[in-house]
Amino acid sequence: MKRYKKELRLSSFENLRLCIYVIGYKNIGESIVILFKDKIDDDYQSFFSFVIDCYKNDSVFVTRKILDKNEVKGIDAICWTHPHKDHTPGIDEILKDYYKDGMWVFLPKFYFGNLQRDLLKSESQFTQETYNSINNILKEKKSGIEIRKTITANGDMTCHYPILMRCDDDSTRDLDFYFLTPHSGLIDKYTIPGNELSRPNDLSVSFVMSVDGYDFYFGGDTECEHANAIDKSIIHDMRWIKVPHHCSNGAKVICDNLGQRFDYAASTVFESSNLPIEDIQNKYAEKGRLFMTQLRNGTLVHEYGVIEFDYTFRDDDILVDIHTYGNASEYCMGNKNR
Repeated sequence: MKRYKKELRLSSFENLRLCIYVIGYKNIGESIVILFKDKIDDDYQSFFSFVIDCYKNDSVFVTRKILDKNEVKGIDAICWTHPHKDHTPGIDEILKDYYKDGMWVFLPKFYFGNLQRDLLKSESQFTQETYNSINNILKEKKSGIEIRKTITANGDMTCHYPILMRCDDDSTRDLDFYFLTPHSGLIDKYTIPGNELSRPNDLSVSFVMSVDGYDFYFGGDTECEHANAIDKSIIHDMRWIKVPHHCSNGAKVICDNLGQRFDYAASTVFESSNLPIEDIQNKYAEKGRLFMTQLRNGTLVHEYGVIEFDYTFRDDDILVDIHTYGNASEYCMGNKNR
């Protein structure tokens, strides 16, 4: 018998609305907000929330704006995929300000002293301060929190967090989280003092969220070796993807193994690393529809771009409404947007 980590209540599965916000800032920075909402008295109210990574700048903090707009008082799960500057600023603030008893906290596995010193001054410049802040917050809270600091997946869904969604008529549906990377065989050596880590992307957490069998993949910055370690049959069934590492060459293996049922992909940018790569964008656009938080070389009027996917599940169909805000738009080969 399946052992569930949580049980969630909702009025009916047809009243469920799943909202996924992919946030990308101008040139650098990303975050994702996932909200499960139930329709109550003609209004949709959030009953489960998940924040993946964070970024803010001096003028805007989009993750917080989305949570507040949706009247989220406490988040149920938070994941810091890896210690890079474009995934980090503000994640400790979100943890502190939206703390909730029973929340899940997923942190990358690494021995902090092993990060090369030049990384701490550049790509991972916020790591030490953020990591210490998170640990201090968790020490203060203590109550009812499940902390996973050692996500070491094997690419085969063995790191598994199942949730039961129970409706008012007592019917049930499954919500599953399967962690696919980082691959333990590739990163365990970095937990040993003296083994220096030069590529924080090797620590990147990525996972599948399966809603009644519809699979969403949140790729973090998963790169070549770890992507190659994922069971290809799992990739084949993915329907929605947050493209790993801003459409880098490391995201190619995921795209190459997608099946015919693949629907949508979303990606952010990292201009200083010349990402996204157009050839990789084209591959995803050929397989399904690709949305970008901004188009490279496009006009950037806003400090950010947001892609919102709103899913409604029916017994005979799955309905998806897609909205873009700020600099975000759909990518199309040729003219680059629609």
